[in-house]
Order: sequence, then structure tokens, then C-alpha cells
Amino acid sequence: MDGSHSGFHVDDGAYTRYAREVDPLGDDVKGAADKHVGPHVTLGGHGFSEMGGESGFSGAYSGRMRALQEKMHRVGGGWRQVGEAARQTDRNYAAVEAEHGDVVRRLGTDLGPGSA
Repeated sequence: MDGSHSGFHVDDGAYTRYAREVDPLGDDVKGAADKHVGPHVTLGGHGFSEMGGESGFSGAYSGRMRALQEKMHRVGGGWRQVGEAARQTDRNYAAVEAEHGDVVRRLGTDLGPGSA
């Protein structure tokens, strides 16, 4: 900011740029969940030997991996919500700025030159 503004100011496009930068993070987290955790959700054959199946370890491990994958998907969805919140904030800020501009213009018109 160059000091010419007083009060709160947001650079044009700042929220939109932020949203564009955040959007891919959600997809990255979901992709990582599918690539790195997904293969461990189901164990083929005797993943931890017959003993793992009989003791319940295989099922517990698969359940934990499934829960981890679901949690990572929720985190990824959360990043998507952050991007959408930034876009909504941008729209809200633009609307408030436009409204304030209209009020100031009306005041200028109502007061007119030399009314002070």
C-alpha cells in the first residue's frame, strides 16, 4: 500500500488470486490420499499372513487406512471451502465498496460545490 488509502483496503484481485492459489491444494491432498493411502485400504490375499486375518490385524489396519483416507478427503474439501470463502469475500467486498462509493457520490451531489 502506498499510503494514499486510510482505513481498510484490499488490492484488486487479491482474494481471487488467493483462491486460485489455494484451489489446487485440495486436489493435491485428495490425490495424495488416493495415491499413498488408498492402496492400503484393502489388502489382497493374505496381506499380513493368515495370522493377520485371524487375529483381526488385517481388518483393523484396513479400517484405519480407510478412516485416514476419508479424513484426508475432508481436509482436501476444506481447502476447497477456503477458496470458495475467498471468492465470496471478494464479491462481498466489491459490493460494499460499490455501495460506499454510491453514498459518497450522492453526498457530493447533495452538498454540491460551495455548500460547506
